[in-house]
Amino acid sequence: MEPAQAAAELATIRTLMERAALYRRALAPMTLTVGAIGTAAGGLGLLWSVNSPIGFATLWVLAAGAALLAAFLVVRRQSLQAAEPLWTPPTRRVFAALAPALCLGGALALSEALNPANALVSPLGLAVAWIGIYGLGLNAAGFFMTRGIRWFGFAFVALAGLLTLAIPLRQPTGNTLAQAHGLMIVTFGFGHLAYGIYLRLTERPSAPPIDATPRRRS
Repeated sequence: MEPAQAAAELATIRTLMERAALYRRALAPMTLTVGAIGTAAGGLGLLWSVNSPIGFATLWVLAAGAALLAAFLVVRRQSLQAAEPLWTPPTRRVFAALAPALCLGGALALSEALNPANALVSPLGLAVAWIGIYGLGLNAAGFFMTRGIRWFGFAFVALAGLLTLAIPLRQPTGNTLAQAHGLMIVTFGFGHLAYGIYLRLTERPSAPPIDATPRRRS
């Protein structure tokens, strides 16, 4: 192999390693931020006694919007620090994978808010549906991200499946609104915080730069 070609391949390997570490590090602040928003939203729902289906759907739709905005700002900051464009082909693929799940979750929330008497599910059922839909979105986006995202999404899907079997999702609201808020806190709040902490603890230190300068033979 020619020295110039070897140097080019070493530079390519170094770039890929640095970007992989950067993208993984970007997930930690993102998931921690989303977890904090989810925990705060659930706490407000319980503290303020948001005990109507419309209030439950509205609160968590606003929380989801805040989480999406916060995630966008985190990614934007990372792209500026790395001097890279934001709307790259990998970003477009991730957004395309998440978009169907986001639209379906929004449609269920709209149904709950506009016509709570004839909604498809109770607020507790809506929480379970959101958990499953979100997990499917993460699993789809995981094909273009780190492998851990797919496992994280699969955990959401598995939990939603178990809850679907255990809970009558169309039961009257009653005291289930508090349970729905609690379920959202545990999954979207504590779940993201735990995953963000895991990413922080397992974050690898930056690799030393690779000298890609070809050396002359003596």
